[in-house]
Amino acid sequence: MKLKLIGADNEVIEKTYEEFIKEIKPNSFFYFHRDTSYKDLKDLIDKLEEDGYSVYFREVKYGLDESAYMYELHII
Repeated sequence: MKLKLIGADNEVIEKTYEEFIKEIKPNSFFYFHRDTSYKDLKDLIDKLEEDGYSVYFREVKYGLDESAYMYELHII
């Protein structure tokens, strides 16, 4: 599973699930690039919930263009 996160300077950072899970802290927000597979994101949410995390997931639109969106993941 390859996850494409959006970094602080809007750069795309590719990570595996194992690399991603090491960064999780309580009340964390993560933003994923629109090229990240929706299936991979759903699998990620399922794994996080199995590990005992509460997860809020949504699509964030930031412009009028259809391709102007990203995914937001809030881990509570």
